[in-house]
Amino acid sequence: MDQSTRTSPLDRAKSLHGLISEAAETSERLGRIEDGVAGAMLEARLFSILVPERDGGLGAGRRAFFEAVEEIASADGSAGWCASVCNAVGLAASRGLPQEGRDEVFGHGPVACWTSLYPNAVVTQEPGGFRITCPGSFGSGSSLSQWVNVAGNVGAAHEGRYRAFLVPKSEVEIKAGSWDVMGLRATASLDYAITDRFVPARLSWEYEWAPKDGGGPMSAAEGARLNAVGLSAFASGIGRRALSELIASAKKTKRVAAEGVQADDNVVQLGIGELEGRIRAARAHLVGLLEQLDDGTASDDTALDVTQATHTLARASRDMVVFAFDHSGTSVIHARQPVQRCLRDIFTGLKHASFTPALLGRIGKVRLGLPFGGQPL
Repeated sequence: MDQSTRTSPLDRAKSLHGLISEAAETSERLGRIEDGVAGAMLEARLFSILVPERDGGLGAGRRAFFEAVEEIASADGSAGWCASVCNAVGLAASRGLPQEGRDEVFGHGPVACWTSLYPNAVVTQEPGGFRITCPGSFGSGSSLSQWVNVAGNVGAAHEGRYRAFLVPKSEVEIKAGSWDVMGLRATASLDYAITDRFVPARLSWEYEWAPKDGGGPMSAAEGARLNAVGLSAFASGIGRRALSELIASAKKTKRVAAEGVQADDNVVQLGIGELEGRIRAARAHLVGLLEQLDDGTASDDTALDVTQATHTLARASRDMVVFAFDHSGTSVIHARQPVQRCLRDIFTGLKHASFTPALLGRIGKVRLGLPFGGQPL
């Protein structure tokens, strides 16, 4: 392996931080990650952090994935969001596809895939593969990806068993103009449709809801938790960016109806002390859990702990962004101002199903020893 491929995902992300940050406003205006940034991230394999080296990825673990996405998000929330989503689906494809399919998808240089949120494909089996029709939405990363992963229910009962399909972008109808939103504007999370397309068996695999032992296809629950890890890294990166912007502006923004600058305000001082401490504590806890998963020392409770930790970090990061917005100068009203972008991005991102508040209620029921119903967390 070439020495350059041994560079850590975090170092790769750091090397592109300036490029990503400088292009963030352009990316927002375009509604997609700017081409130069997308190309640089692809070339650096930052959409293939978790994909094994055999398939052209970096073969890194969950902690490295978290740290790299966090760094990217601190430069541009949309870029961090796309890195999170595309990395998760890339690993799922690498673990699920047969060898022939992996060669077709990963064997021609850097690659990224986007994914459907729901298993809503209508599937008909045919000789050699499947014919599918599928409406799709929230296609984050569609502008820079070559493939989309969609899924449908399989089996007689259609409960807890699914089949995934990778479809080339050229066979997908992407609905331009369908992503007009408050934040994360550059993710190109467009609506799309796949209509009566044949997918060969080599580009398909079956998986289940229940967690597995780490071998074979990724389960739906495992994929959901991995996605939540990446999205909490997105939130943490944005919280970090908002904090750095506040610290820089507080030293020169004059207080209204008081002497000195914002940095002299004890409310600002206390808020930074408390909120940064919450983020540091939540982040350290989550990183420790990811290390346990990476080194194989995780316990039976780790999955639940990870879900709780991702929520805690995301919510602490959101509170930091709100605080930074409240205590920034009047210029924060401008759409191009970084703290306003942080605010719009984090409130948009935390509407994702991974951060549904009801999940915390279910965790509370588990802690209390109460039944909660539904699939395991």
